[in-house]
Amino acid sequence: MIAALEPSPTPARRPSEAAPQLVLLSALAAGSYARVAQVSAHSDDLRRLQALGVCVGRRVQLVKGGDPMIISVVGARVGLSARLAAEVRVTPIAAEDSTFVPLANAS
Repeated sequence: MIAALEPSPTPARRPSEAAPQLVLLSALAAGSYARVAQVSAHSDDLRRLQALGVCVGRRVQLVKGGDPMIISVVGARVGLSARLAAEVRVTPIAAEDSTFVPLANAS
């Protein structure tokens, strides 16, 4: 006889452990800080964003919205087109949050 498998219960999240909210980089208000969570660009665009410092785990600030928008990343101000910015999802953070988040695929 084969017993029916019951799904294991999913642990409940505490209110303080809510999943981080991902938003488009372009949706931030000017002056806001965020941590890069996803970059969904392909090949050349991905390499371009990485060369500019826009990588998963990196802290960025939206200096000025629009097209092009200006962000601050690794101590430099960078202009990004709306098309490139649409490929970047971020998690808003407090300005004083300077916690280092290591990159999972860093070598």
